Parts: sequence; C-alpha cells; structure tokens
Amino acid sequence: MNATLHIYRKELREMFRDKRVRSGAIFWPIAMIVMFLYLFGFLASTLSKPENLKVHVVKGESALAEAFKKAKLNVQTVDTIEEGEQLIRDGKARIVMALPNDEDLKNAGTKAVQVVVAFDPKDQKSQITLGAVRKVFSEMNQEIVKAVLVAKGVSADMSEPVQVKEKPVKVGEGGANDFVLSMLPYLIVIWAFYGGMSIVADLVAGEKERATLETLLISPVSRTSIALGKFLALATVCLVSSLSSIVGLVVINLLNLPITRPLLEEGMGLNPASFAVILAVLLPTVALFAALLVAISTWARNVREAQTQTTLLSFVVILPAVFSQFIGFTDFGSERWVSLIPVLNTATTIRSALLGKYDGVGLLLTLGSSGLLAAVAIALAVRMFQREEVLVRV
Repeated sequence: MNATLHIYRKELREMFRDKRVRSGAIFWPIAMIVMFLYLFGFLASTLSKPENLKVHVVKGESALAEAFKKAKLNVQTVDTIEEGEQLIRDGKARIVMALPNDEDLKNAGTKAVQVVVAFDPKDQKSQITLGAVRKVFSEMNQEIVKAVLVAKGVSADMSEPVQVKEKPVKVGEGGANDFVLSMLPYLIVIWAFYGGMSIVADLVAGEKERATLETLLISPVSRTSIALGKFLALATVCLVSSLSSIVGLVVINLLNLPITRPLLEEGMGLNPASFAVILAVLLPTVALFAALLVAISTWARNVREAQTQTTLLSFVVILPAVFSQFIGFTDFGSERWVSLIPVLNTATTIRSALLGKYDGVGLLLTLGSSGLLAAVAIALAVRMFQREEVLVRV
C-alpha cells in the first residue's frame, strides 16, 4: 500500500507540474461553464426583448398595426407583400404581414378578416417572431370577443368558456434552471473523461517512448502497485476536472452578472445532499474512465497510438452523455434500466440531484453497476501491467 501511495504521489506531482494538466483539468472546465452560461444568458435576454423581434407589414392605414407597436415589436414597412417575400428569401426579414386597411375592417362588420403572414417555416427566427405575432392576435381577438359578449349582455368570461387554472406542484427540495439542468450533468461527465484523456497518452505509452518505464519496472515496487499508483493519480485528475465544472457554476453565481442572473434566479440546485449524491456517482464513473484510459495507454505502442484509441473511446462516452440531455423529456428517464447504463446513469442521477429528487433504488443501481464496471476495468489495467509482452511492445 505504501508503494502504491508513493507511485501515486510521484505521478500526481508530475501531472500537476505540467501546464497542460493545470489548464485542461482545472482552468478550461471552469472557463467553459462561465462562457456557456454567459453566452446563453446573452441569447435568452436578446430573444426575450420584443423590440428585437422585427416584423414587416405592407404599407397602408390599418388599426391592427397599432397593436404590434403597443406590444413593442420592431415594426417596419414594405411596399408590397412580394417585396417582403423577397426580403425573407434574402434573409433580411422574418415575417411579412398584409394587414387589412381600416376601410376593409369597417366593411367586414361582424365577419372575420384574414391577415396574410408570409414566413420561412425552416427559419427558427421566423418561428419565434410568428409566435409573438400569434400572441398579439390572440389577445386582440379575446378583447374583441369580450366586447361583443358584453354588448349582448353576456359575461366577458364566456369568451373563454373552459379556462385552465395552473397549479404548479413542487417536486423535490429545490431546482436549477432548465438550461443548467440540461448542460451541467453533461459537462460534469464529459470533463471527467477529457480531463484524463488529455494526459493519459504520456502516462504509460509516453514512458515507453522515452524508455523511462524500464527504470520504474526494475524498482522494488510491484507492478500492481505501479499500475494502481498511476490509476489513482489519473483518477484524481479526472475527478478534479469534473468538479471544476461545478466550480464554474459557483463562480458565475457569485459574479451575479445581470445577463446570467435570470438563469440562476431559481438557484443552482446545489446543496450538501445534492453534492454528496453527485460525488458518490462520480467516484465509480471516474474510476471507470481512469482505468480504461490507463489500460489503453499501457496497451499502445506509442503516444500517437494511445491518442488515436482514446479518441475512439471518447465517442463511446459522448453518446450516452449527449442522450442524457434529452432523456428527461421522455418517460424513459424514470425507467430502471437507465440506472444500469454507464455514463447515462451518472448524468441522469446528477440531473435528479440538481432537481432535488433523490431516488434511493436508482442511486444504488447506479453505484452498483458503475462500481462493478470500474472494478473490472481496474483489474484489466492491472493485468495489462503484469504482461511483459505488452509493456515492452513499442
């Protein structure tokens, strides 16, 4: 055990002396979270301002145009609907409306009037602006119906005979913003892998190339201790890298910038209980990643081969991590089998913890399945280190 700790301290000291490790495992996870939240906050604040939604209307006197100005939409005019359609094709307009003029509205009497709205159905900006326009028309229609009903002696409430009364039910102890919930579990898991991936090629394969591994092998330390020492050092870097993502969230929360404040107004979802759950599921996941990376670096003939194989492994990690961002929108998110899928179970458990939801059975299944896989991976990495033909192949 002392020999393992000696190797662990040696490897860890060398790792953190490397600027690449300090940058890749600590600085960039924090910086990425800060940049993501800042950029998303900027986009959210931009889209939420009506004055940023540009609406083109065909020139003419129409009382309906006043409704859009009252809604503070950015109303601009074009000469004809055809000119507006060309602006849409050129990407210079989102939607163009041909509003009925005041004379047409007067002649319509009690009949409904139609408004032609031209837009690009494949353009998201057009869809967002169309939603804002629909909202204005909906409110306008409701006011007109209410006025007609009141004039006929009917209660204005009958303009909406069936009304929806929303009653939010609080589930869990707290809750983070939707964007935080969708991004943070993914980033925590991804950085647990990439923090170690950036340096693992040099850990064993690099020592083969530099011919320094032989010096270590002829020392009185057992090969199992060497393998476990390297594994523990890499696992520590992976864990630090992963937790740095949470540090980034705390940093942006402490900065309390106006542009990111709306994203965290419901809190970060972090408390002692949620952090304990996150740490518990991270440990076996980090062990699994570190063990697999050490096994690959040991098997590889050189640094280039190790980098190629770890890049291929990263795709296997990314797939369930990406899927974890969307599974919450489906009923599969609460299925038990999810707790048995590595990476996916970790990300979904972290998401639930940030929501303040704690599922004891799911947590145990996640810890059990991830722990079992980690144990197998560690055994594989140790076995690799005990095979002479693997250690000497260059």
